[in-house]
Amino acid sequence: ISAPAIAALGARAGGAGLVHLVVPDATRIPAAALVPEAVFLKQTATCMPPKADVTAMGMGLGVTPASEALVSRVLSGSTGRFVLDADALSVLAKWYAGKPFPVTPEQTLVLTPHAGEAARLLATTADEVQKDRRGALERLVALYRAVVVLKGANTLVGAPEVPETFACGAGNPFMALGGMGDLLAGVIGARWAYLKGDPFLAAASGVWLHGAASDAVVAAATDPSIVNTAAAVGSLRVRLDA
Repeated sequence: ISAPAIAALGARAGGAGLVHLVVPDATRIPAAALVPEAVFLKQTATCMPPKADVTAMGMGLGVTPASEALVSRVLSGSTGRFVLDADALSVLAKWYAGKPFPVTPEQTLVLTPHAGEAARLLATTADEVQKDRRGALERLVALYRAVVVLKGANTLVGAPEVPETFACGAGNPFMALGGMGDLLAGVIGARWAYLKGDPFLAAASGVWLHGAASDAVVAAATDPSIVNTAAAVGSLRVRLDA
């Protein structure tokens, strides 16, 4: 249940007025304990997510024939705005790795890959992506005609017909935790719903808010899961000032 619930918490924190959470029946009750205000819908082999200002998909979805069918139904003939993360990116990579994505004019996509997912989308290796992150970002934007958030240290955001690349200076090494990407997908979805038609601004502002919030937690030293906080903040300042 963790991935979709964490994404829903990110959407709530990002300012979403109403969150629909599509999960299997077996995980609905535990997820409801984490996000009690969400509206729950049953995920089945033939379900369609409800109409929403923004649909975020892929977190904890799995890569199975059923999940591939769901991604296909959502992206074939549906209109709207979609944040694709995690397993939805793996499905796209399985279908289109290194090949142009068939753009639908009525759809706008934000893709949020880490280096490994970016490598699969480009039919290359994570090492090659890390050697030239800006180049990888530009290739992803061109192939998928989407806003792309290339996650990692100094996350990059690029978009078609937007000449600038946003490089996020906020964030810290403690963000290398499982679930951080799920949280970010929810934040970006909420920001996009709030900002309406500007996916690049929604993605860039969501990335910055995500990183800045983590920096605030580190600086406050109130989270018992964060150790050696003072040393970490000191090394972060050196890294950002360098």
